[in-house]
Amino acid sequence: MALTPTSVRMLQHYLEEAIFVGQAHRLGVFRQLGNKPDTAPALAQRMQFDTRATWILLEALVEMGYLQKDNDIYSPTQYCIDHLINEESDDYDGDFLKFLLYLMHPWQTLPYVLKTGTPDESSFKELSMQDFIKGMDSPWKKKITPEVVSLCLAYCTASSCIDIGGAPGTIAKEFVKRGVKTIIFDLPQSLEITQDELKDIPDIEIIAGDATVALPHGKVDIAFLGNLCHGQSPQDNQKIISMCYDIVNPDGIIAIFDNLRDESYLGATLALHMLTQSKHGNIYAREEYFAWLHNAGFKEPQVLQLSDKAWQMIIAKK
Repeated sequence: MALTPTSVRMLQHYLEEAIFVGQAHRLGVFRQLGNKPDTAPALAQRMQFDTRATWILLEALVEMGYLQKDNDIYSPTQYCIDHLINEESDDYDGDFLKFLLYLMHPWQTLPYVLKTGTPDESSFKELSMQDFIKGMDSPWKKKITPEVVSLCLAYCTASSCIDIGGAPGTIAKEFVKRGVKTIIFDLPQSLEITQDELKDIPDIEIIAGDATVALPHGKVDIAFLGNLCHGQSPQDNQKIISMCYDIVNPDGIIAIFDNLRDESYLGATLALHMLTQSKHGNIYAREEYFAWLHNAGFKEPQVLQLSDKAWQMIIAKK
C-alpha cells in the first residue's frame, strides 16, 4: 500500500515505538522496574541516568502502553511483562526487538549497496548473535511451527530428522514432541547461543558444522531446511540440497520452509532485506527450487501454502 499523509504519521509512530521501546528494553529499564517498581528519580539513581531524561522516557512508555503509573511509581504493564520481560512467555519478543534495532543499520546502507552490489560490512559491527539466534525463536515462529511439522509428517512416516540451520531449536523441539529424533546442525557460533538449553532435551543431538561444506554422516527420514536457503547463493543451495539427497532414506523427504518469490506477500521486500546483509542471498522462485531438487535427484516437488501467506513449504520425495 502506497504511503499517504495518514500512513506516514503511523509509520513515524511505529518507528518511534520500535526505536525508543527497543532501546529502553536493551538498557534494562523494563526488567529493572519489573524487579522493583519505582519513581523516576529513584530509577535514575539506580541506573545512573539523568533524572529529567528518565522521567521523560518513563512518561512516554506509559503513553505507549508499556508502563503504568500509580502515585508516581512506575511498573510494567502485563503486556510488557509478557512481551519484553518474561522470557518463558510464548509472547516474549525481546530478543527479536533488539535484533530489529540492529537491522536498521544495514537497511540504511542501501545507497552503498546499490553502487557496489555488496553489503556494507561496516554496518554489521553491532550484530549480536545472541539477539539474532534467540530472536528467530520468536512468537510468529512458535505459532506456525506445529503446522510446519504436521505437513512434514503428513508426507513421511518419520523417526529421524536433521534440522539444518536449526540453532534456535523451535522446529527441532516440535519434531521431538511428535516422536522424531532430531539432529540440530548449524554453525558453531550459532550453536553457542542455544546448545546449553538444547543439549539436555531427550532425542535432540547437536552437531556443529557448515552446511555449504558438508553434512553429518548417517541417514535421516527428513532433511529440513528452515529459513536457510534465502541466505545462500544458488550454487550453495544446489550443493546443500544435493548433499541432503545423499543422507535422506529411500522413503524420506526434503522439506524447505522459506519465502518464495511471487508467492510470499513479503518476498520481494525480504530480498531487499537480504541484499543489505548477504553477499549472495536472495528470495528464490519455485522454479529455481524445483531445478535444484531435480538436479539432486528428488522427485515430485510441490509447494504448500501455509496459513500465514508470507511463508511457503516445498516438499519433495527421494
